[in-house]
Amino acid sequence: MSAEGVGAKAAEIASRVLAGMTSPILAARELSGLLLSLGCDLEDPDYRTFVGIDSETDALPVGKARQRWASSALAEKAPDIERAERWALDFGKEAFTNVIARFGKAV
Repeated sequence: MSAEGVGAKAAEIASRVLAGMTSPILAARELSGLLLSLGCDLEDPDYRTFVGIDSETDALPVGKARQRWASSALAEKAPDIERAERWALDFGKEAFTNVIARFGKAV
């Protein structure tokens, strides 16, 4: 995929988060990789925000990881996941917005 295509994908993911259509935790995990592939520095504030979200939530069963968890364990973790999703959106809102501004013209 071209850099323009990767940028468009990053902006699309960030837009979906801000529209409430995508998990901010899952998006942060994906966006950190996309930003690196776009040449962002490891010290880039948006990249660091997404890595921070991933680091703070890596023990939570979200996305495909849910398939490996028992339903009773998922039910027990549900409040923690909800709280983490709200935190990730709040903590990452500026970074999600920045990704749209940086790469959205390709969308």
